[in-house]
Amino acid sequence: MELIAPSPFRTHSIYSSLIPIAILVALTLLFGQLVIQNFKEPLSLAEGGDVDQWEYMGYYIANNLTFNPLPHINLTSNQTFYPYGTNHVFQGWAFESNLWYAVLYLVAGLGAWLNFYYLLSIFILTTGTYLLLRSQYGEKKALLASLFVSFFNFYAVNKYPGHFAYAIIHWTVLSIVTDFLLVQRIVFKRPIPIRFILLKGLLLVLCLGQDVAYVLGFALTSFTISSIYGLILLSITSYRNKESLKLQIATVLTSWKNQWVSNPLLHNSLVLLALFFSLLYVPLLWEVYHQASLFHFVDRFAGGHGWTHPARLFLPYFSSYNALLNPLTEWLHDMPEGNGAGSPGWFLLLAGGIGFGQSRRKMIWVYVPLLVFCLLHAFYHPIRVPILQVFPWCRFNRIPARVTVIYPVILTFFALHISFKKDYLQQIVTIILLVIGSIELYSVYSFRYAQKPYHFASTFFPYMDRVKKQPGEAVLDWPFCVIGGNTTGGVEGLCPLYNRTANMYALKRFHTKRTVGQYFGRLHDSQIQPFLKAGWPQLLNHPDTVNIMVAERLTTCFTEQEWRFFTKFYQLNNFAGINLCIDLLPKDCLSVFYARFGRPVAQTVVPGVGRIVFIPKLIVNSDLVNRQKGRLLRLAYSSN
Repeated sequence: MELIAPSPFRTHSIYSSLIPIAILVALTLLFGQLVIQNFKEPLSLAEGGDVDQWEYMGYYIANNLTFNPLPHINLTSNQTFYPYGTNHVFQGWAFESNLWYAVLYLVAGLGAWLNFYYLLSIFILTTGTYLLLRSQYGEKKALLASLFVSFFNFYAVNKYPGHFAYAIIHWTVLSIVTDFLLVQRIVFKRPIPIRFILLKGLLLVLCLGQDVAYVLGFALTSFTISSIYGLILLSITSYRNKESLKLQIATVLTSWKNQWVSNPLLHNSLVLLALFFSLLYVPLLWEVYHQASLFHFVDRFAGGHGWTHPARLFLPYFSSYNALLNPLTEWLHDMPEGNGAGSPGWFLLLAGGIGFGQSRRKMIWVYVPLLVFCLLHAFYHPIRVPILQVFPWCRFNRIPARVTVIYPVILTFFALHISFKKDYLQQIVTIILLVIGSIELYSVYSFRYAQKPYHFASTFFPYMDRVKKQPGEAVLDWPFCVIGGNTTGGVEGLCPLYNRTANMYALKRFHTKRTVGQYFGRLHDSQIQPFLKAGWPQLLNHPDTVNIMVAERLTTCFTEQEWRFFTKFYQLNNFAGINLCIDLLPKDCLSVFYARFGRPVAQTVVPGVGRIVFIPKLIVNSDLVNRQKGRLLRLAYSSN
């Protein structure tokens, strides 16, 4: 393809975009049928995992967000870690999806709100990419690029639903697209319209609503590298034309002023939108930053990290040899996270490589920020090569593989510059690319389609409604789990059945009661001290294996002394009852529970946990409630 000449914009009628956008709408709906599949029930997985936490954070926002007049989150309470309480700051905040769920939950109750949000995210990603690139690259290439950054972004597709927040990348990708176009204009000395600057600012602000730990960081890193590079180029140009610098600045400012006056509605709207979302997101981010800074972590990467070998860039998505399975781990000695960690696939790798090789010489200068971004992330190791930590938002980046969601975007930029000629060799290359792309699409989407959504048991919602209506502010899940992603709580014995119980707390969005346990992205040692002082590790002892990731059940019941502590704790705190996980306990233990606390009144199946029964608290026990004593209760032989 020949680079499109200096004119910054082509003229496009709204009608010329109707067919491409209609195609994107159709493909987005097809994607929903193949990948999401569930638009009726809340999001969950049969085997548990991280899925339930994404709705829970929206539920938490719904119940803890206030405006006075700026937004504020109540982060410190005993809504979990009941009755001791804790700071809830260490969750995987992504405020746009959190607020989306919160609003719909408050208006319409439970529903597949995050799945609708994911579908909308895909539509924004595809349509936004198309609209941003069509002026520079034409309708066809812009349309293909929109498909590449979304439907060929195999790693991002496979992040749904387990790591939902990392599948939501629409604003970050669009922000990186504008970084690319901005650098291109600077390199080729093309005018930069004021509307482009305002749009760039709005996209950056919108990125503040995406995953704070990683997805937002990719946008900020790209913008920082592109901005520094652009300023260097402008400085060189200015140095060579010192006499005309003032004139150039005056000309640009005059041009911007005239553009603003000619279309005040558009420009004022962009400013007001950026201001609105800034006032919404910045106070929330500041609150998270401020609360997180109250905790000092000696080892930021305690619990491990997920370094990914750069060689994974070259793995294909073939049925016979599939990057989805993260092969060669024993040879590469790395820790890939997620299906296809580090691999964009052969189709985009080849298309991007061909486009890069065919680019005009001057186009290479446009690629510099992209190459710097790739090199920094590809060779980043959280401990051995911590080069990314020069950026403050990357200080807690412990899973380098998650940048894989950006690799297809960068390769798409290279692929935009493929110039196919009508000769035999080019036709052969085109056929090879189409075959590889088709194989990889089939391999990935057949894998995705086979992963059917979880449908709750018919007894699930009546069960949760029974718990919700029972008097009492909390529910005692047994066994419960208190743990952070940095293993704090796990090594101390507070979550022996992690794979089964880590997300029990997220049932709170159904029954609305406070819970004893919770999984956090990370925990500080100080946050689990009340549990250790009370002696809870002794009661959660004796799983069938010490490996918390595979342990299935506890093998022993309480001693008489432990029964007295557990009973007293239950009586003193304002519990509605016990959610007893009967598949995770010895059978002889169940009969003792029933004898001491009463017979169950409801039973259901919980994803990942198995069968649970609800034992409501007896009225006689409700008269013994004393929260202060409940918080201070200690198991007699526990260490203080």
